[in-house]
Amino acid sequence: MTDIYVQDNGKKRKATAKELEQFEKDHLEYEAEQKRIEAETAKKEADRASAMAKLSKLGLTDDEIASLIP
Repeated sequence: MTDIYVQDNGKKRKATAKELEQFEKDHLEYEAEQKRIEAETAKKEADRASAMAKLSKLGLTDDEIASLIP
């Protein structure tokens, strides 16, 4: 594993075991949040596409749909 360094009072030093553990925890939380955001975005896009398809089946034109759904 590559060493991780931190700044401490303007000096570079190797991270402690506790700092490495916190870094790993923060990184895992970040990845989980990114996955949550991606899933939420994909759902919103799917919901938007579904709404547009339903409006189209009702006979609305693409321009009319665009004015309703930005």
